Amino acid sequence: MKQISLIVTVLCTIAILFSACGDKRFRGYEKTDTGLYYKFKERNPEGKQPQVGDFLYMLVSYYSDNDSIQKFEDSEITDVLGESLFNGDIYEAYAMLKEGEAADFIIKADSFFYSMGGQIPAFITPKDVLFFTIRMNDVKTIEDMQMEEEEALNKYITGNNIIVKPTESGLIYLETEKGKGAKVENGKTISVHYTGKFLDGQVFDSSVKRGAPISFVVGQDPMIPGFIEGILLMNQGGKATLILPSDIAYGQSLPSYPIPPYTPLLFEVEIVEVK
Repeated sequence: MKQISLIVTVLCTIAILFSACGDKRFRGYEKTDTGLYYKFKERNPEGKQPQVGDFLYMLVSYYSDNDSIQKFEDSEITDVLGESLFNGDIYEAYAMLKEGEAADFIIKADSFFYSMGGQIPAFITPKDVLFFTIRMNDVKTIEDMQMEEEEALNKYITGNNIIVKPTESGLIYLETEKGKGAKVENGKTISVHYTGKFLDGQVFDSSVKRGAPISFVVGQDPMIPGFIEGILLMNQGGKATLILPSDIAYGQSLPSYPIPPYTPLLFEVEIVEVK
């Protein structure tokens, strides 16, 4: 009986190995100890190796092996490198790529969706895999991001001859028209017209373009801190330009589309009504 059991075990092992070796999907790939399949396409030994917490700027394509997932081609992705949550997951793939390198990866579909914090689609089975092509275009530390933001702010302030000192939080408040109506205070309902811009002048949001001001209760409805700090300095009828460092805007969180992490912002604001 023991001999028969041993023979069955050996035969099963051989069958499993033969099946894995014969799977055309994995041909040409190497495999890490955790089971991540990879195949390098571009190497850059001198490139920066990403560390946990670094910001990654990548070009990504992927598709599923059962055609149940739409193919995504050459999408520009920004992400923060996190600790691997599963063996052979997407974060392990990211960590393998130095700046300027590109590789193909095969990742279990369920590991990918769980790593991204989402639910596994109903049409995905445990055997499904995703095929990725990832090119690591840039790797930036938090210090790199902070330095770039500071340089951008200083360049804007100098280039526009701004001499107004920032508040303790970093807000720069530029009054363009003094309001003569009721003062904006916590607990009051206000209507505000605004246009949000990047420092290069590109508009990312505007109530003016939509043709209707936004209304909210000051101090109760969620708004970014720098915006609230700025309008609390205003009265009905007033207009101002608010320059916000990222600390009091959208910070470093991802995803923050269309606002990249560590991005200073400019808001042109008009207090339409205070109740």
